[in-house]
Amino acid sequence: MDKNRKEEILYELVNRTNQWLDNSDFEEFTCNGSLMRFEMALGMLYYPFKKEPWMGENDFNTFITEDEFEDEDYNYMLSEIFELARHNEKLVIGD
Repeated sequence: MDKNRKEEILYELVNRTNQWLDNSDFEEFTCNGSLMRFEMALGMLYYPFKKEPWMGENDFNTFITEDEFEDEDYNYMLSEIFELARHNEKLVIGD
């Protein structure tokens, strides 16, 4: 995965996490802190649930490939965002 794609994925992870935190809280959207539920709720590879009323038709659609999903860089980014999201604060990239 090249640097530009990593940045795109990180931005999308943060964006989707912030949308959830704007409309819910960490405990609710992760089912009490489950990393698996967090990943599923972000829907980067596939969103397996009925979309929430606050989600637009084009929100939370597939954004990454299976190869990207299995990449250790993606797993690292996901884990880092998960830990930051525990604080229920809006996440910011860069300045």
